[in-house]
Amino acid sequence: MVKTALVTGANKGIGYAIAQQLLEQGYTVLVGARNAGRGEAAVRELQTFGNAELLLVDVADLDSIHAAVASITANYDGLDLLVNNAGISGDMDRTAWEYETQELLDIYKVDFIGPYELTKGLLPVLQKNSGTIINISTPIEPGKWWHPLGYMAGKAPLNVMTKDFGLEFEQQNMPIEIFAVMPGAVSTDLNGHIEGDFVRTTDNAAELILSFFFDDQNHNGQVINEDGSVVNYNPQH
Repeated sequence: MVKTALVTGANKGIGYAIAQQLLEQGYTVLVGARNAGRGEAAVRELQTFGNAELLLVDVADLDSIHAAVASITANYDGLDLLVNNAGISGDMDRTAWEYETQELLDIYKVDFIGPYELTKGLLPVLQKNSGTIINISTPIEPGKWWHPLGYMAGKAPLNVMTKDFGLEFEQQNMPIEIFAVMPGAVSTDLNGHIEGDFVRTTDNAAELILSFFFDDQNHNGQVINEDGSVVNYNPQH
């Protein structure tokens, strides 16, 4: 059976680079995109690296997610990798009290609710194939030089989901692995394509993220920093 991966938000940025590198490893890659035109353009480019196919999915729209799950269940029963990459940051230049409530809700919907619903819907297929779920995340502890409330608040529940799903998978002996990777500063359109010695390219970020997938180690339930260390939120029980 051909190994198949779904990468959301794969028409650009980190998602595109992840898709390309998986294609180079022989995967069939479903290029998750919400816009047909941009998705088709990306697929045409990615097909030079392998078998890339477009899957329209808007992670802000539950109906779109359910349709994507139905399509995968019917047509791609070899799916064994889900990369929840699509996300939005909101305006990262705002102070913590300047956000409109609707903007916070929009970020929360894309960065957590969408990945949750997509993951939940694809669990039967992933379980059948002893699959893996990778969540692309970000630090949720405010730092002096970087503390965008909307983005951190949207990703915080994704990190909790990663650890909670991982715990449940272990307790119920489900053959699925889930982990999150925080690749650090990456030059993308989310940050206006920043540059600097500490900033990764999208190719570098994708290589880092996939290194934990291909290293034959068990990362279930882990939230992994850019330096490879595992985040410890010091659980009390």
